[in-house]
Amino acid sequence: MLLNNRYRLTSELGKGGMGTIYSAHDTLLDRDVAVKLLSGQGLGTEGRARMLREAQAAARLNHPNIVSIYDAGEAAGDSYIVMELIEGESLHQHPPADLEELLSISRQICAALEHAHLHQIVHRDLKPENVLVTPEGIAKLTDFGLARPVASRLTSEGTIIGTVFYISPEQALGREVDARADLYALGVMLYEFTAGQLPFVADEPIAVISQHLYAPVVPPRVRNPQVHPLLDELIVQLLSKTPDDRPASAADVLQRLERVSSEPAQVTVVEEPGLIERINRGRIVGREKEIAEARAIWGKVLTHTGQFLLVSGEPGIGKTRLTREVITLAEVSGGKTLVGECYPEGGAPYTPFAQMLRRALSNGVVRDLNLPPYILADLISISPDLRLRFPDIPPNPRLDPQAEQQRLFENTVAFLAALSQRQPCLMVLEDAHWADQASLNLLRHLARRTRRQRLMILATYREVELDEALPFQDTLFSLNRERLASRLKLSRLELQDTRRMLTTLLGDQIPEAFVEGIFHETEGNPFFIEEVCKSLVESGKLYFADGHWQHPDLAELQIPQSVRVTIQARLSKLPAEYQEILQLAAIVGRDFDYEILAKASQQDEERMIEALEQAERAQLIEELSSYKGGTFRFAHALIPTTLVEGLIGLRRRKLHRRIAEVIELLRPDDLEALAYQYSQAELPEKAWHYLLQAGQRAQERYANDDAIRYYSDALEFCENDRDCFTTQAARQAVYHLVACRPEQLADLNSMQIIADKLNDDTLRFDTLIALADYYS
Repeated sequence: MLLNNRYRLTSELGKGGMGTIYSAHDTLLDRDVAVKLLSGQGLGTEGRARMLREAQAAARLNHPNIVSIYDAGEAAGDSYIVMELIEGESLHQHPPADLEELLSISRQICAALEHAHLHQIVHRDLKPENVLVTPEGIAKLTDFGLARPVASRLTSEGTIIGTVFYISPEQALGREVDARADLYALGVMLYEFTAGQLPFVADEPIAVISQHLYAPVVPPRVRNPQVHPLLDELIVQLLSKTPDDRPASAADVLQRLERVSSEPAQVTVVEEPGLIERINRGRIVGREKEIAEARAIWGKVLTHTGQFLLVSGEPGIGKTRLTREVITLAEVSGGKTLVGECYPEGGAPYTPFAQMLRRALSNGVVRDLNLPPYILADLISISPDLRLRFPDIPPNPRLDPQAEQQRLFENTVAFLAALSQRQPCLMVLEDAHWADQASLNLLRHLARRTRRQRLMILATYREVELDEALPFQDTLFSLNRERLASRLKLSRLELQDTRRMLTTLLGDQIPEAFVEGIFHETEGNPFFIEEVCKSLVESGKLYFADGHWQHPDLAELQIPQSVRVTIQARLSKLPAEYQEILQLAAIVGRDFDYEILAKASQQDEERMIEALEQAERAQLIEELSSYKGGTFRFAHALIPTTLVEGLIGLRRRKLHRRIAEVIELLRPDDLEALAYQYSQAELPEKAWHYLLQAGQRAQERYANDDAIRYYSDALEFCENDRDCFTTQAARQAVYHLVACRPEQLADLNSMQIIADKLNDDTLRFDTLIALADYYS
């Protein structure tokens, strides 16, 4: 076959997702070359044009470790690239034989990458198949810039074509990439060749991407103790989820590789990886059916059919892990993900939606969506701190409360309609059983009004909490009655899936008796299984020796009888002062800020940092953000619950007071947090004051049910009749708005009694005015 009247194709050298490569002869220049015919499947005209542009840019690169590109173009509808013909094999075909060869090849890869990056060219598809090694040991990088975007590799069934083992988190999500994406891929390759396995593996590509995004990497030295400590440290840094945490350039990596070559491993002093670090986290097991159902539901969203999915199950059953898989699928397919969380300690009305709006609304988004000011004004009322971003947006005119709430809900629908028209959207409401009434009202409204939008709402909840979550019970009943939602109930793992999970966690084949013992005691709860493994490791009953996990007879293991006992046993391994710091953090809530914790703690800063670092290493907490010292989250909601349960009443109240005073100093406008903390501290004056203010703010946001709740709680802390009158006057006004006439009349009668008792004509007059409204 003669291509473009010039290149005679002689034999096929290989085939991949991007096309087929042939050996060929350039009849014009009389030389042997390699020709890659690009596959047109899924690329389209624009995709082929982009790849040709990338090839033309790469042709400007002139480096001994980069395969030269001679020509690129189209002929008879086929796009092609003509390259230097290399005699040799890829790293995939012939991996490095030893550390010396690996370091030599890696240094050459870094030299090639540094040259390309200086010319503003990112490889985007670095993997062993794209590194050719000549018989003389010269490494050559090929296929610069020819990676197909992940979204274009996603099939209608939600599966991904091609390898995703070497892809960086930011590239998987379709975001802008720079040189550090190539460094991440280099880190994966180094991990594979040193540890003898890839850092992240799973049966499905989406599950692999999910691990790239969320799962901590197990250091390669855990897999292979012979890995040089400095190389181990470098690989872990290269695999950082955030580009800013990786080395700055390929030149930096090259310098560190040279240090590995020059410094013997035995003289390098580094901290040995702990046994806990041997435990693999992030890979989901035993949820294939549920993931397939969720994938099918997301597929309907892409066809403009709005969906609502409820994911339920007991604590530790894997709701968050399943949600992460759905988030990954949505973002990889070009979707926008908005996540809101609900907390047991409560919060301002619309708290989860405020979190979503803070992420969704930027000046660029508002401009692109061409949002009218009146829609933006109502969105700002849900999340008032957005006022700082949009200071020129005037508030909407006042209406009666019912009309204002309806306008707010419809404007939220309009915003989501505009957003989902631009890209499909996934809204996640975590722990919805703790949602405030205003959020639940808005949730029901969205379920009814977004059925023709590219929007999926996913809400998780615990069934065991339903008896205490009456508002959410009503919401569930309404959604089921109107058939507005699908439901996935997560059950405990069966024995075979427990075996798979233990094998995944420990990276080793596990004796059947051990599997059965763990299954019997944990009853297949995934979080309990993981916590039991960690507890056994920390107690020394499960240990690593001779390349395998070792344990005594099952009868000697003494597996804890509950998750809380397991957590308590793990916490007890920490020094007492560290436990105190974590107890104080638990008083704040599942999420806590270093700034508040440091101000409230009586420990010095160094001790604080050590405590948080050790808790993070023990996988008890994780860092969410580094802003202002950092925001942290307990790894599971049961951990702070267990910590707080270990406090006697007096000490618990004192800690709540300490946290309240710090919040009052640092964030005086956080009325809901102050109301909660002072209530738990049982300080009547402060609790009443902030509960009343929180109720007033809820009322201003049309969250009438939440306002009633705050006012009712405030009544419990009234220290005098006048405070009771003020609180009941506020509550009866809300009862009037929502037409709860018996409750309103009861408050009015109580107000009349107080006014007479105090012999206060002003209070009598206020009561009479309210009674007139009642009877009008």
